Amino acid sequence: MTDASQYPVLAAGGVWAWGPVEWRFIPYVEELDELVSNVLLVPFSRQRVVLVRLRSGHLTFPGGTLEPGEHWVSTALREAREEAGLRLRDLHPFGMFLCRQPQRYREHLPHPEARRVVAWSEAWVDGEPLSLPGAEDVAEVLLVAPDEAASLLTADGRPEQAELGLMAAAERPRLSDEAFFRDNRLLLEHAYLSQSDPYAQSGKSGGAAGWELARRFTAGAIHRDGTFLDLGCANGMLMESMVEWALHDRGRELQPYGLDISEALVRLARRRLPLWSDRIWVGNAWDWTPPRRFDFVHALPELVPDRLRGRWLGRLLSEFLEPGGRLLLRWGDPHPPDPDRRRLRDVLAGAGFEPDGELVQERPAEPAVRVAWLTKKSPSPLAGEMAPPGAGGGRPPSSA
Repeated sequence: MTDASQYPVLAAGGVWAWGPVEWRFIPYVEELDELVSNVLLVPFSRQRVVLVRLRSGHLTFPGGTLEPGEHWVSTALREAREEAGLRLRDLHPFGMFLCRQPQRYREHLPHPEARRVVAWSEAWVDGEPLSLPGAEDVAEVLLVAPDEAASLLTADGRPEQAELGLMAAAERPRLSDEAFFRDNRLLLEHAYLSQSDPYAQSGKSGGAAGWELARRFTAGAIHRDGTFLDLGCANGMLMESMVEWALHDRGRELQPYGLDISEALVRLARRRLPLWSDRIWVGNAWDWTPPRRFDFVHALPELVPDRLRGRWLGRLLSEFLEPGGRLLLRWGDPHPPDPDRRRLRDVLAGAGFEPDGELVQERPAEPAVRVAWLTKKSPSPLAGEMAPPGAGGGRPPSSA
């Protein structure tokens, strides 16, 4: 239930006169996504929120209406770009408007009942509003403190949006681990599945050439024959590619495996790679128990928040890898969605690790891509047990 003492407008519900649309606000429930018609974003750029001022003079948060066949996640990514020139680093739904309206707005939208998702996001401005035909005509993008945004929206006759901004600011530092992983799955699942290109379905635009430039150099870290597990395997494209690249570039034979948190992406990967379908699993590496150990595990450090990264890396080293195996960590360097544009070594040092080796791939007009690896130490012949690494594997950061 919404706290009426903090958010009286949202707790009471109401009617938007332009429909008229009767609405009631509830916490976000993924199972109710089927009847979603619209999405509203509360984007944060560091400690400020993003508002757009329309040509009419009115203020609002970015958002919009789902296109035919579109999931609200894809709508959020598209509308953020079109209305405010924003790229979203993540997406965290925290509420829904349950709506009822007498007239159908568009033929493809649910009627008479519909839902509007409200989500907050970490974002950065790297463009201008597009003001496409039929879209909101945006005159200005504003970055203001949450309290100031609430005052401006209230004065503009949008008290429910004022409270949404304050609620998002309060929810932001309290995001649970469970919600983080759910939201990460939602974002990647629907962003990838909205694409028809197999490379984009695995997280890389630019077709085959862009894929090879940003990924193929990873094969340089393959130092022996063995098994290769891709964490966050999406449609299985990297599993497939690494078998070819390791053999061609390194003369090494790999047996590929995959894990993804999304059941929908795993189904896609199994359809694409039927010979390996029994090697592709659904699970979250944070708490999933692997059925075997692997010689190579490939992972993306941004898959977990900063506060969990050290424990996550330690778990991968101790429970996923064979002795002498390598945990391969890939990172755009500096990482474009990171507001501080941190380097991979800085991120690993913050988690208590120093890499045992690394490779870098420069790219024109884009950040370089870097792969660093942590090695699982072989059993000590004297102690008869795993030699203690700095924080679960790799080398502890030097004091220099």
